[in-house]
Amino acid sequence: MKLSVTHFRQQQPYTCLVTCVRMILAYAGQDHTEDELSNAFNTIPMWGTQPEAVISGLETLGYHGLWFENAGLERLFDLLNHGWPVIVFLRAADLPHGHTGIHAIVIIGIEGNDILYLDPTVEKELHLDIPLFLVAWANLGNQGMVAWI
Repeated sequence: MKLSVTHFRQQQPYTCLVTCVRMILAYAGQDHTEDELSNAFNTIPMWGTQPEAVISGLETLGYHGLWFENAGLERLFDLLNHGWPVIVFLRAADLPHGHTGIHAIVIIGIEGNDILYLDPTVEKELHLDIPLFLVAWANLGNQGMVAWI
């Protein structure tokens, strides 16, 4: 099972979360630029965006968001099965292509033993073995976020 989510690349090194939200809103049929969302979410240049600021910014834009923690694979399955792409938070160094810092990616599916995801720092859809993903996700408390209109 895989959701058809438009993949955007982040335009700044600190806008991974903003770009992930942009992907989810585009999936819901809502078009926004990275700059629009960065402003709405009070993104701090060279630092990034706080999840709390995304939730309040989404509400200001007329959308809804939920930031959660301590979730499990079952919650991901459930959200994806209901058509919800999920933003998760990881340490970039825990990804095969990552470097440093906290990073956001969009989970778009689970196929076989792989998590399918879109990373705003790369061009293509990626996959990660479920056990490796679960370890990486647990390092930041199994946090995630969903948004809807």
